[in-house]
Amino acid sequence: MSLLATLGLELDRGLLPASGLGWLVDYGKLPLAPAPLAPYEVLGGALEGGLPGGGEPLAGDRKQKKRDQNKSAALRYRQRKRAEGEALEGECQGLEARNRELRERAESVEREIQYVKDLLIEVYKARSQRMRSS
Repeated sequence: MSLLATLGLELDRGLLPASGLGWLVDYGKLPLAPAPLAPYEVLGGALEGGLPGGGEPLAGDRKQKKRDQNKSAALRYRQRKRAEGEALEGECQGLEARNRELRERAESVEREIQYVKDLLIEVYKARSQRMRSS
C-alpha cells in the first residue's frame, strides 16, 4: 500500500504545472488532492456542526442551533411560569378555604358573645325586678 493510500490521499496530476518547471516538482508526491469524503465526514474526523475536532459550524447551523436553544429556553420558561401559576392558584384556594373557616369561627364567636350579653341582660332584668319587688 502506498503512502498516499495510507493517508487517504490521491495524486491529482491535472494540477501539475504544464510549463517547463516540471523539473521542480517531484511527480510522485505533489500536488496531492484529498480522497473523496464519505457522507457526513469532515476533515479531522468529526461530523459537521461544530463537534470537537471538526471545523467551524456553518453560519446557518449556528443560527439554527441558537434558534433551537432559544426555543428550548422559551419552552422551559413557559413551563416554569405555568407551574408557578398553578402553585399560586393552589395556594390561593387554600388561603380562601382558611379564610372561610376563620370567618365562620369569627361569626360563631360573635354569636356566642351576643348570647352571653343577652344572658347578662336577662340576669340584670331579673335582679332589678327582684329588687323592685322586695
